[in-house]
Amino acid sequence: MSSAPSSSTKGCLLDEVEPPLLRIPSKFEPEPFALASMANHRWSWFSEVASPYQHDASKRPLRGRPSIVHGQCERLFTKVALGGAGARKVDDVRTWLEATKKGGMALGLAHTKSVLKRLHLPHTPEHILHVAGSNGKGTACALMAGSLTLNGVSNLLFSSPHLIRVEERIRINGVPISSIPFEAALAAVRDAAAQDPIIPLTFFEATYLAAMKCASDAGVEVLILETGLGGRKDATRSGPATACLITSVSAEHSDILGDSLPLIAKEKAAISRPNCPILIRHPMTEEVEQAMLDEVQSAGQTALGEHQAPAVPKLIEIPPGTSVRDEGRILATSLLKKVGLPTSAMREAFEQVRWPARMQRVEPSTHSAHPFVLDAAHNPSGLLRVLPELEQVIAASNQTKPFGWTLVFGTSPQQDLGMFCQPLIELCERHPPHQIVFTEPQGGRYPAVSATVIASLAWPCKSVRVEPKPLEAIHYLAESQPREVGLVVSLGSLYLQGNILEALGRSNDEDLSLLAKQ
Repeated sequence: MSSAPSSSTKGCLLDEVEPPLLRIPSKFEPEPFALASMANHRWSWFSEVASPYQHDASKRPLRGRPSIVHGQCERLFTKVALGGAGARKVDDVRTWLEATKKGGMALGLAHTKSVLKRLHLPHTPEHILHVAGSNGKGTACALMAGSLTLNGVSNLLFSSPHLIRVEERIRINGVPISSIPFEAALAAVRDAAAQDPIIPLTFFEATYLAAMKCASDAGVEVLILETGLGGRKDATRSGPATACLITSVSAEHSDILGDSLPLIAKEKAAISRPNCPILIRHPMTEEVEQAMLDEVQSAGQTALGEHQAPAVPKLIEIPPGTSVRDEGRILATSLLKKVGLPTSAMREAFEQVRWPARMQRVEPSTHSAHPFVLDAAHNPSGLLRVLPELEQVIAASNQTKPFGWTLVFGTSPQQDLGMFCQPLIELCERHPPHQIVFTEPQGGRYPAVSATVIASLAWPCKSVRVEPKPLEAIHYLAESQPREVGLVVSLGSLYLQGNILEALGRSNDEDLSLLAKQ
């Protein structure tokens, strides 16, 4: 682990000094990064460019291990993104934002908190709702934003990742922010980070800070924050919140968040704020429930200037067999009611909100004669959650023209590819598709799993096609007759659904807004 910079090096360009050596432990110990209590303890991982993941977990680098290129990434950020002595001055804030990707991914709050203070935001929304969880948090956030918008309550939703354009991460009253205020906010963040001492930011941190600036500039009443990863060390934890929500929790990112479900649940519950309500989707096991309840009893991070005190937890029961969207409605309604915000438009929001790439129906158009259903199920638990609803859609497709369905599938790296795909293989056995098209998501955080590798599994379909480029997959289907295709169901990656929406010409603000124009 690198030592803190000495006072003589603070504020200078990082490439002007010799970077400290990083201690690479001979035996990897996950606890320091997963459960570190110091808010200024920042870990960085190999960027996907430097060390792409493999679909085989045994070939992955340990993401918890400090990256030996960390110093190089910070120097690259300093020289390329911020400019300075001997460096090229970059005026284009989008070039700056793109350069922040070079630092890979990092968990830690000190950098984000420092830049947030430097922004001197004049307006703080009355309600700041912070949401974490493994699955369903985006749906709950979207329904809250839609309901508030229909009720005339101004709001900003920060979510990630984006499907097509980065502006989707910041929606004001359900509409992606336009480029001018977005770039103005980015410029403010860039300039704040460039102050002495220079603070390098990741892409996620930069967009979160831009969202905070936009919320202040717009003067919104409610700010809704969706965590990026975990909770305790996620950038969204660096700012204030007035109430929190934990959606369903499952085993994910175990190399970062912890190697058991209770540990993962504790990391997510750590978004709790002292003396503030936190609603928790009732977990499946008593052990997980107790882990979260224990965590919220010591809410608050002293390194952020918070006094530790218990949060105010409430468990929300979800009836068995509830769909993902219905569960999101229950949780969203519960949180809005808890903080005294109106919920009279929730039923209308439930019917009208279009959360892109979440069981999204796309009707035939000039780009394709086939109807599509897109869902971003990207991990084993998410896929299992959506399959019952998806199976109903597929069964219905067998009763209406054009009969039947076609599967389009591509995925980012999975810890166990076979286990991830098995429920989908069984679905194909119960409802045989006309054909399966395997492809590879483009533009994701990590390189896609090879379509050829996925196709090598035991899929129960005679007509299998490999089209590595999603655009080519859509072109191939467009040339097929409706009776040969039926309903196209696309699964496996949020990035893939973004690729397909773009190929179908569904990428403008109207398409990406939560509510249709009235």
